Amino acid sequence: MNQQKILIIGGGISGLSTARWLADSGVPVELWEADQRLGGKIRSHRESGYLTENAAGILMNYRAEVDQQINAAGLSEQKCSRGSDMRRYVVQGGRLCEVPMQVPALLASPLWSWRGKLRMASELLVARGGDEQETVSQFIRRRFGSEILEKVMDPYVAGTLASDPEQANAASVLPRMTALERRYGSITAGMLINRLLHRQRANRAEAFSFQGGMGKLVEQLANHPLIKRLSGTRATTLQLSGTGWQVGATDRSGAQLSRQVDQLVLATPADATAGLLDGQDARLARLLDAIEYAPLSVLHLGLARKQISHPLDGSGFLTPRREGLSFNGNLWMSSLFAGRAPSGQVLLTSYIGGARHPERSNWNEAQALTYTLADLRRLIGLRGEPDYLRLVHHPRALPLYHGDYLQRSRQIRARVETLPGLHLVGNYLDGVSVRDRIVQGSVTAQQILHSSRSESGAQAFSYRPATVG
Repeated sequence: MNQQKILIIGGGISGLSTARWLADSGVPVELWEADQRLGGKIRSHRESGYLTENAAGILMNYRAEVDQQINAAGLSEQKCSRGSDMRRYVVQGGRLCEVPMQVPALLASPLWSWRGKLRMASELLVARGGDEQETVSQFIRRRFGSEILEKVMDPYVAGTLASDPEQANAASVLPRMTALERRYGSITAGMLINRLLHRQRANRAEAFSFQGGMGKLVEQLANHPLIKRLSGTRATTLQLSGTGWQVGATDRSGAQLSRQVDQLVLATPADATAGLLDGQDARLARLLDAIEYAPLSVLHLGLARKQISHPLDGSGFLTPRREGLSFNGNLWMSSLFAGRAPSGQVLLTSYIGGARHPERSNWNEAQALTYTLADLRRLIGLRGEPDYLRLVHHPRALPLYHGDYLQRSRQIRARVETLPGLHLVGNYLDGVSVRDRIVQGSVTAQQILHSSRSESGAQAFSYRPATVG
């Protein structure tokens, strides 16, 4: 059988995961990356005994696809898992308050007023909504009331997605919750029914990283003999040609190269993808270019353990908007995973900016340190100054699923379907987490393999990943 030629443009986690799924199925693939290194924003950095992350520091997983790819990449023995008993905190009234994870603890928690608890309990009686353009704030207020929105969902959306719940589309940002409402009429009822019917996830929820950090994941995904990697290679032109694509690029030496391929995967950010597609489909390019991104800065602080009075007995904390703090969340990385700080030291990582306060992502080291330390001093009893500081700026950190995003994403998919052999992967579609990227990669690989083997008359790809979401 004639092997189809497959080219992936973009060597971040989305492109690498797609390439690895294909390679593990015995299919050779070529991957171009404009930067000199692979991995996109994911990068681990060792300095002065500290191990810090430029972007994602934790992989939150409940999908079988993630475990399958990690196993195939030889990373199972290098996983560092977070303890299941680790506490999660949120700021309430200028103090850290534990977020209850079980129903009995939720009812007893001082985090909620009795009025708030009664309102949450009445979620069973709330009528099913019908507006798929509903924002996260509208959805949560309608189903649970303002208290859970302000105290938990606002900090979650801002702290983990760099987004704004007043603008974020609920169906896109909270797909599992909105799906429960659609199916059962109530989120609470849906969860109870699934539990009674023993509809447990095949994979238990797990939070982990790797020895050596998240950078180890991108290194190992790229390490396959069937993946031909060309770094320092910037795609410049593409054109639909017959049943395939003619793609041009400039390599690190300035030389021009071109490829004629059957399947083309664009794993670049939305704006870069728009630039490549503008000459082929201007409407699709405009849809992609209109996707907004939030800026974000990541501040790492290393200190002596004795400088902090709080026990640091959890993963960290998130900050509600109404608390008026300088950052969106603070992770206690040295509590989460071993090897993140020297003996007797701790590593604290704060996330600054996002859609909530985009201007703060421009703070320099002195500004970020001054404001962050002021908040940490009263929240966790921090004394003195850090012995280590590292600030990473991301002007376009994460795409925002704001406003008409749901309709826009559907229009993007519809346009792509008219362009044979073209596939778009990236965190502007199907979720921003590393887990989402791996699942999307598996779905895309299945589509490519099914197309390739159907055209050749061979048996289609047998692995069937679960639906994204």
